[in-house]
Amino acid sequence: SSMADDAQSEAAELLARETGRDSEEVDRKLGRGSQRLSRRALTVSLAAGTLVALLLVLLVSRPSGGSSKSVLALQIKAEHVATGSCGAGGVPVTFPQPRVKVNQGPLTKEQAWMADNWPGYHNGVNFGGIFVIEDWMFSRAGPPFDLAKLRPKSNPWKPFAQHEWCQAMLDEDRSEAFQTFDCHVTKYLSDADLDTLADFGITTVRIPVGYWLFDDEKLYPQDKWIANMSGKPAYGVNPDGFITPGTQPLTDMVVKLHNRNIKVILDMHANPGCSSPHQSHAGIICDEQLPNLWSGLAQDGVCGHPVQRAKDGKTWTDVARKIALERVVPWIKFIEGIAPRAIIGFEPVNEPDSPPVPKAFASIEAVRAITLDLGREVSECLGDLAQKVDIMISSGVKDQVNYAADKISQDYLSPTYTKLKDRYVTDVHHYYAWEGCQEGNTFSVACACEANLPGGDKYVNQDKVWTDFMKEGITEKGFKMMIGEWSAGLGPAHSCHNGKPAAAEAKALYQAQKWDFLSQHVAYKGKAAGGQSSFIGDFYWNVRMGYHWNVDPAVCSGPTQTTNYETFDNWDWSLLRLIKLGLAKPISQLGLTPESLMSHKDAVCTGSFPVKC
Repeated sequence: SSMADDAQSEAAELLARETGRDSEEVDRKLGRGSQRLSRRALTVSLAAGTLVALLLVLLVSRPSGGSSKSVLALQIKAEHVATGSCGAGGVPVTFPQPRVKVNQGPLTKEQAWMADNWPGYHNGVNFGGIFVIEDWMFSRAGPPFDLAKLRPKSNPWKPFAQHEWCQAMLDEDRSEAFQTFDCHVTKYLSDADLDTLADFGITTVRIPVGYWLFDDEKLYPQDKWIANMSGKPAYGVNPDGFITPGTQPLTDMVVKLHNRNIKVILDMHANPGCSSPHQSHAGIICDEQLPNLWSGLAQDGVCGHPVQRAKDGKTWTDVARKIALERVVPWIKFIEGIAPRAIIGFEPVNEPDSPPVPKAFASIEAVRAITLDLGREVSECLGDLAQKVDIMISSGVKDQVNYAADKISQDYLSPTYTKLKDRYVTDVHHYYAWEGCQEGNTFSVACACEANLPGGDKYVNQDKVWTDFMKEGITEKGFKMMIGEWSAGLGPAHSCHNGKPAAAEAKALYQAQKWDFLSQHVAYKGKAAGGQSSFIGDFYWNVRMGYHWNVDPAVCSGPTQTTNYETFDNWDWSLLRLIKLGLAKPISQLGLTPESLMSHKDAVCTGSFPVKC
């Protein structure tokens, strides 16, 4: 604080000389004893080595309205050093060029059929487990077990996430850790897998990423990296202990998808500071204590995990905002110059503070700041490109968070946010893996088909988040919505067949939910801008699972298998496996068009399965 006090006094003296005002008066205006200019802002400016430059800008500009405007400008500039601004403060940001040649081919037969019959519909899938690993996707019942090689033991279960995986690799050998990481992010999905998806008619991919891909030494020069970026390909370890290759493999993946006419939604699945306790999707296994994304200083670590962030007063929310505005936005612009229209959406956070264990922690204001507010800032920073890039707004699981669907909906309609009506897309995650559509000990396929369809009666309350948004009439009023995650997994039925999935259930749930989502698209046609549907698509979770994957750099192989998979508890969450087994068929083969949906209803939407045996 003494450094901040000295800096504040020097600023007061300089501004006093410039404006002819008494230095003590200017000092008061700057905020000593008040809240107009926080010590944190000045400390951050000093630590970043930018205070002198900012003062020079102010002195040269000579505002005519007295010193108050200068003081305000100094405050804004100082805060932007910590929290980010459009244009990265004038510092050029560069990204590695793709190692994949841009060569966009023609639409596949199924993609062309989708364009003809379902124009504007995002027939999507998630690329989870690549850039953000989730423990349950790689769990194993039998040996060999090795956390550094992504082979965790399922019983007894010990949660782990990206951070724990990085630490396990680094505990053994840093060079091999980088090689292992590179194997995973470049080979987990093969070119043949991407071809299969394109042939299947996938039009859009939601790519979950971690903030560490966009972190670099220049973002906060005073933060100490555990290992600076170096080598070919370049790798490093950021101040929080995450191995990072930067944006290189992500750029390569986007170009590969662009070449196959597949669009991308960038999902910031794992934010700085941990967004959800006890959840591997947050990137680190944390509990409810501070600091985390929602409150607390970065210098104090992540929920008890030590970090090497400078003692400059920035919060984890500051870091998230700075990364979004000064790294993600420039990267999206960079990609647009390479692969036009490849990036069509950005999601600032995934499932914030969810599920709330033991209770909701993040305040309404904190979650709003990372969702609607940051989304609005990203859109503004994108400039003309904002018309091509939507902002996805993720809600809390089961609507148990403080910033619930009704409050989000009210904000959508408020003067502050309603001007982004055509940019915001509500992202609902809809699963039957734990509950829903159960009548006693029976699961209803008809319910899965008709869940939350507008105008329905019996099955309109099957998903609390979705239902609460429907009650507010958001989609009906033209605000866009998508199902950002769903699967054919029917967990409550597993007890009826030795604790494992069943093929008949996976096939029925895939078709029933597709019928529902496509029917939603038809029902909301004409509600969004340009006569489009306000229900824009669905994204299966997930493209593949890690059961057969061998990340050992000496092997670096393990495609999705159609044999020797039945003992894996979550095999039905892999879209590639469902495709290979014939349990998931292209929409054209299902014969589902806007005109034919009702004629297929009896065949698709009939039947039931026992649950909770």
